[in-house]
Amino acid sequence: MTDDTLLSASGATVSPEPLMQMMQGLHVTGIVQAGVELGIFDQIAGGNRLATTIASALNADPRGTRILLDALAALGLLERHDGYHLTALAETYLIPGRSSYLGNMVNILAGPWAWEGFPRLAEAVRRGTTLTERPWETPGHEFWETFSPSSVGAISGPGSQALAELMEPWASPRDSLDILDVACGSGLFSLTQAAQHPKAHATLLDSAEVLDLTKETIGRLDLAERTSFIRGDAFEVPLAGPYDLIIVSHLFHHFSEERCLTLLSRLATALKPDGRLVIHEFISGAAPSTTPFPYLFSVIMLTSTGEGEAHSLDTYERLLRESGFTSPEVHPSRGMPSHFLIAGRAG
Repeated sequence: MTDDTLLSASGATVSPEPLMQMMQGLHVTGIVQAGVELGIFDQIAGGNRLATTIASALNADPRGTRILLDALAALGLLERHDGYHLTALAETYLIPGRSSYLGNMVNILAGPWAWEGFPRLAEAVRRGTTLTERPWETPGHEFWETFSPSSVGAISGPGSQALAELMEPWASPRDSLDILDVACGSGLFSLTQAAQHPKAHATLLDSAEVLDLTKETIGRLDLAERTSFIRGDAFEVPLAGPYDLIIVSHLFHHFSEERCLTLLSRLATALKPDGRLVIHEFISGAAPSTTPFPYLFSVIMLTSTGEGEAHSLDTYERLLRESGFTSPEVHPSRGMPSHFLIAGRAG
């Protein structure tokens, strides 16, 4: 037994190392965020491997650059031998421009909202809600203008393709495929569907600011003539329809069960009798130790929203039943620890 290992009350040996790593989580996030923001990984991918030349290229201080490079090496994102080299992890996910790029996730998970909310987590626990003046679910919140472009690529791309593959046997024989994408963000989930079905038409619902950011994807997929927009709040704006397919990706976790039921009931009236509703969400319910992400994500919702959390599968099944839908099929997503819940209208 080493000096830093003690006996627990049960007699087992316990090292403090895991706890120390948890307490350093804030530092780790800041190190990765700085590496992405400064373009460290792009420099090394381009062949610039010395601290002094990287500092010069970035117009940064040589000492500060060296310290950051060594810290990234300590985290396993770089290797240090004859200069600095990318590890497989960094080369796969942290090179801008590649389809697998995940660096934009720091804008979502480690943006200014996170640094504002988490230092006051204990007080949020006492109150049971966020302490921010404008929760994320507030219509027009500036977070969504950051989220939408940051979620394209390796974040939404694999999931949107997975959904298209799941829905293909159902969608392909249909004479039409009218799609409503609620709180669409990048719009990639509905636009991927539309791109694979010549008779499909996608209606994107979100704030005007977010919808403006979808135009690049619409143009890239050549869907301008088969895309329309609904600007406003999904709880209030007329939904039009009816639609063959309604997609709601990562929206319900911002709201209480009561608000989720309200929205689901609205969506049921906008869906064709033989249509399908797709919910794409983080699902809790399994043991936190085996499926940690939804439970950790719920803490983000506690600090950032009024009543949000990652709801359980049992909760979704009940809410769907109460709002007029069938029991859902459950399928894993790709690219994120999410699941697709696919339901039809009951009766």
